[in-house]
Amino acid sequence: MIDIKIYGTGTPGQQLAKAKLVSVLQKAHIDFNVTEVNDISDFINDKVVSVPAIRVNNEDIYEIKPNGQYTQSLRDTIQSILRMESYGDLPQFIVPTDFSEPSMNAYNFANRLAKQMGGIIKLTHVYYPTSVDVNQYTILDNEVESIHKDRLDAYSKSLNQDWLGNFVIEPFIESEFRVGFPKLEIIEMSKTPESAVVMGTTGAGDTFKKVFGSLTMDLVDECYAPLYLIPPHATLSDNGNLTYLSDNIKNDSQHVLYAAHIAMLFGYHFKVLHYTKNDDTSFNVSDCKALLDNYFPNLTHSVEVQKTENVFEEIEKEASSPENAILAMSTKHRNIFQSIFHKSASEFAAMKAKVPLLILSDRVKTKLKV
Repeated sequence: MIDIKIYGTGTPGQQLAKAKLVSVLQKAHIDFNVTEVNDISDFINDKVVSVPAIRVNNEDIYEIKPNGQYTQSLRDTIQSILRMESYGDLPQFIVPTDFSEPSMNAYNFANRLAKQMGGIIKLTHVYYPTSVDVNQYTILDNEVESIHKDRLDAYSKSLNQDWLGNFVIEPFIESEFRVGFPKLEIIEMSKTPESAVVMGTTGAGDTFKKVFGSLTMDLVDECYAPLYLIPPHATLSDNGNLTYLSDNIKNDSQHVLYAAHIAMLFGYHFKVLHYTKNDDTSFNVSDCKALLDNYFPNLTHSVEVQKTENVFEEIEKEASSPENAILAMSTKHRNIFQSIFHKSASEFAAMKAKVPLLILSDRVKTKLKV
């Protein structure tokens, strides 16, 4: 429970600060108690030198500054309070960055997601230590590490700016600087509840591995959170399909519902597509439709079964189709002969995708909120 005192004389500035703070804490499902303090003698006793001001747990005092700094100081105050509770259960979008154009494009995509879903962005840079030889001794170059950290802080600060009247609508941005192996650090971060990872790719072929290629392939199968892979220049469309490539509706049901929830939030048509190489009728279309109708009665959707001799060719078509705002699929830890989908299918889609790709590995345990 957070104890909050809001000091002021009943001005619109005090009331706005209270309304914005209460709204955000409620969305984060953080337990709190708010008391308004309007007596000047209490200001003096509590050593409050200007109002409006906010005091947390009878310790930290945050001044809401006037003269053009009101919005930014209130935004900073709310973010500081949220940080005390690790942002409650607000969705957290982890965006790995190496400051390249693909990673910046991924940030733009994550910003749209976070804004629509009421989440925050964790702008993350993982620095792999470099070493230098000095008098025949190998030492770590701490100066280079400091440069990387300062660059992340500056980048985050430039994004986490004063958003004027929309400052609570715009997502909060938290910079996360880590030292170690990028794969291990991001996988560990993906274990955070209510999180998703959003990262850029650099296209197919040799250039794919220049920035995030090899890391992307690792995360496809090992990420504990939904993984959004954003090809160069891809954006979050305002309309189109969210197409989910389903292997087995019984095994995919939770992931299907997660993807359907995203489709509903953005007003997309939700399309479930199942491929078969023979006349197999094990995929139950009616069960899939009933599942969607039960959870999302207002969602426009379709369920299709397509026969094909070349699954990878069909995946490439869907991964390049301008009709798809997002292409979603799950990875499966199964033998290639046991399932039409397997890890290599997801990796193939990641390399070929021209539209945003949502990967849901077997490790992802989604908790649907409707």
